Amino acid sequence: MSTIERMIDGNVVFALSLAGELDEPRLRAALDRVQGKHPALRMLIREQAGELLYEMDCAPPVPIRIVEGADHDTLAREWRHEAYTPFVHDLPQLRLTWLRSDEEHELLVAATHRICDGMSQLTIVRELLDGLHSEQALVPYQAIAPADVIGDFDDGKRWKRRAAAWLVNAVFALLPPTRRPVDKHEIHIHWSLGTEFTEGLRQRCKAESVSLHTALLLALSQAQQATLQRKMPDWIESPIDARRERLSMLKSDMLFFGGGSFKVPARQSVAPDFWTAARELNRTILAQVAQGIDDIPGKYQFCEMIRPPSAAKIRSLVRLGDAISRNRNWNLFSFSNLGNIRLLQADSPLRVRRLRIYVHSFASRVLGVIAYTLNDELNFIYTGDDQCLSRAEADALRVAFMAELAACLSRTDAVLPAATTLDAEVA
Repeated sequence: MSTIERMIDGNVVFALSLAGELDEPRLRAALDRVQGKHPALRMLIREQAGELLYEMDCAPPVPIRIVEGADHDTLAREWRHEAYTPFVHDLPQLRLTWLRSDEEHELLVAATHRICDGMSQLTIVRELLDGLHSEQALVPYQAIAPADVIGDFDDGKRWKRRAAAWLVNAVFALLPPTRRPVDKHEIHIHWSLGTEFTEGLRQRCKAESVSLHTALLLALSQAQQATLQRKMPDWIESPIDARRERLSMLKSDMLFFGGGSFKVPARQSVAPDFWTAARELNRTILAQVAQGIDDIPGKYQFCEMIRPPSAAKIRSLVRLGDAISRNRNWNLFSFSNLGNIRLLQADSPLRVRRLRIYVHSFASRVLGVIAYTLNDELNFIYTGDDQCLSRAEADALRVAFMAELAACLSRTDAVLPAATTLDAEVA
């Protein structure tokens, strides 16, 4: 297991509300086909001489847990269970829970971030739902590891990375371990915009030659400046999808734990107006994405030079971040956009009514927003530790964020959508 995979210790849960008939044998068969395609779902983790290793093609079938009832209380209980339950090494790193009901079903697809990110999990969900009404075979592929991404990469800066890694390793060696658990208490808020608001924003972005991601990021920046004051982050960081033929060894339907990222200063000016600033930011983001893709092999090369710290030392590192950063997340705020999500084929008898995404980190604090469009409605998921932002601060940020979006549409009569809230009160 690579250094990156050792340090990414968290769960990602996709909760899908489905209308239509579900059949257990078909669900089992569809899940088996998905597992047969993806190497990450067929491996187990073994510990040997203090190292964590992947053992390929030895995993039992991905478990399906069936729970009767898909009401609000049952869903809240079960997604918490999936988000906060660690994956054990001798079972597949994917779990499926079916909340069964006569009228509506909930599928909870949980995976460890060590094997896949949000875009990868969308691939799992699409292939699983396709398999419920189609028996088309899925073609397996060879496992992809960070070493495959690094390859023979050499930009002449290896010695600089080695020196930087030596310094990081020295700091980790001096860092005192602690058995004291980190006080963590995460808040999850989900809300969505109506189809009219979403379409208006999309058309305005198109007219202004600005990506939707850029407009959302700029509005988020303005909302943070208006509401966070002393907890204002220094940077907003966005992940880059390294698939889409950007890295030759990664195809769009492969599972991978992540890629590169880019970050922009959290304080963004809107002078002389929002869309002028958005066009300038859009040019900056395009350049940073291109550079971020080029930098991925070097970043992985650097990470593989680092010796993974123990869990006890990671707890000390989190406490250090608490002490020296304003927002207890190293002054970072993450913003991800999964884009316009299409989960079903046109001939599918099922219908996806809702999708919610829950992220939990066992090692560090989480603070950020995930955006995606489903059924022509823009959705947002806020996840943040209450040590970073309180519930009141998170709600104020949400309201200000929506107000900035309404203002940039020049719609004085825009009615802000209410938040549909599911909170995780788990220490």
